[in-house]
Amino acid sequence: MPADDARLLAGARRGEESAFLALYQRHRTPVFRFAWRFTGSVHAAEDVTQECFLALFAGAAFDPKQGPLRTYLFGIARHLAMRRVRIEERELEEPADSAAPCDTLGELIGQERAAAVERAVAALPPLQKEALILFEYEDLSLEEIAQVVGVEVGAVKARLHRARETLRRRLAPLVEPQADPRAGPMNAPCPTRRNL
Repeated sequence: MPADDARLLAGARRGEESAFLALYQRHRTPVFRFAWRFTGSVHAAEDVTQECFLALFAGAAFDPKQGPLRTYLFGIARHLAMRRVRIEERELEEPADSAAPCDTLGELIGQERAAAVERAVAALPPLQKEALILFEYEDLSLEEIAQVVGVEVGAVKARLHRARETLRRRLAPLVEPQADPRAGPMNAPCPTRRNL
C-alpha cells in the first residue's frame, strides 16, 4: 500500500486528476475524523482536511521509506489541528480545564453517557487527546503514533496512560452507584473538581 500511495502521489503532483481523487478518497475520512475529534468542530476539521491535502499536493516532503502516507497525513493534520487549538486557546478568556456542570441521573442513559465521554475526551490536554484519538479511534499502532507526533514510543504510552487515567477520574460519576433516585436529585452526589 505505501508504494501504491507513493505512485498515486507522484501522479497527483504531475496533475493526474484520477490519482488525486484516488488518494483523496482513500485518506480524507480518517484525516477528517481525527481533526474533528481533536478540534471538536466540523468546520475546523473540514479546514484542516483541506489544508492537509493542499500541503501534500503542493510538495510536502513525503518519503515512503519513512513510513506509510497515512501516518504522514496524520502528522500534517496533527500540526494543523494543534495550531488551530493554540490559536483558539489564546482567544478564550476562561481556562480550558473548567469543571463540567453537575449532571443528573439522566447521564446514565446511553446517549447521554456517550455525550459525556465525548466531552471528557474533548477536554483532555492536546497531547493526551491526540494520542487517545489516534490509538482508540484511528487504530494506529504505538509506533505509528510515535512517528506522527515525533516522540518515542514510551512517551506515547505515557500520554495514553495519563489520558485514560484522566478519563477514568472524570467519568467515575457515571459508573459509580448513585444515590437513591427516590430521595430526589438534590441528594445525588455532585462531582467536583477535586474528584474529577
